[in-house]
Amino acid sequence: MGLSRVCLFLAHAAFFVLLGNAAGSHSLLYNMTVLSRDGFVQSRFFAEGFLDRQTFLHYDHKKGRAEPWGRWAEKLAAETWETESTDLNESSKELRKLLAEILSLQEEKGGLHSLQETVGCNIDEDSHPRGFRLLYFNGELLLSCYPEPHGCTLPQSSARTLAMEMELSKHYQAYVQGELCWRLQSYLESWTGFTERTVPPAVNVTHSQDSEGMVHLTCKAFGFFPRNISVVWFRDEEPMSRDAQESGDVLPDGNGTYYTWETIRIPQGEEQRVKCIVEHSGNHSAHLIPLEPIRLQDLDQFQTEPTDHNGLTHPEFQSLCHTPAPSV
Repeated sequence: MGLSRVCLFLAHAAFFVLLGNAAGSHSLLYNMTVLSRDGFVQSRFFAEGFLDRQTFLHYDHKKGRAEPWGRWAEKLAAETWETESTDLNESSKELRKLLAEILSLQEEKGGLHSLQETVGCNIDEDSHPRGFRLLYFNGELLLSCYPEPHGCTLPQSSARTLAMEMELSKHYQAYVQGELCWRLQSYLESWTGFTERTVPPAVNVTHSQDSEGMVHLTCKAFGFFPRNISVVWFRDEEPMSRDAQESGDVLPDGNGTYYTWETIRIPQGEEQRVKCIVEHSGNHSAHLIPLEPIRLQDLDQFQTEPTDHNGLTHPEFQSLCHTPAPSV
């Protein structure tokens, strides 16, 4: 099988769309992946954990341990990380064993193959916990487990590949619907208070000039919580149109806060006619940002790309394929 057909279903944003996080709802999610090359299952194991769409855990393959990610996670007890590490190491063994079994039934074993498991629990506004488990082989849905009356289902084309539906259903009920939903409720005891905090944004403005003599101004806000924020460029005391601004998404930065940016392109000499106003819902105040020159090489502290968690954004890893959208 060529690389173009091997999809590592790692863009957790797709699951966030599936799960959602409406007011009053919460979610705990683990995303795990193992690989094989030319018929041999690799030892490398990729895993991340997300609580209410925020990364709180990443798996260190070299140490064979789950490591905390972000300020909330770093305050959890050592026993918590022993439990997380034990569970992930066990999942790693099970996934590698399952991938080897799947490969034994494949006519074409060459090339690169992936098996991904996504497990977790949702607590909706009705406060009822609902566990879920999804398995993907080469990016195609192999197994889906949801609370009764759905249970675990296999696509018709996968029935020959996995003759263990009952065993997987038992695992789903005991571990996913039981242990993980209990863990989510336990984590929420300290997480809820943590997410009710307010952290105002740090803001800076940078500018650069292109070959056509136009000036690019970027207003960056980072390190803020909660997520709601307004970043708008003004020209002559009037807000510029959205078409004149290049907007960045509001993204998690991996430590429990968010970052975003807005960029405009104006003729040189008009810098003093514009300013950036940042209003954050947490402190309900407007930030007027002076246009002071800042060298781009001094901005290493600010990330304009998502953090590389556990090597998942490494070019060698990401170049394998495009992420499919979940068909659930």
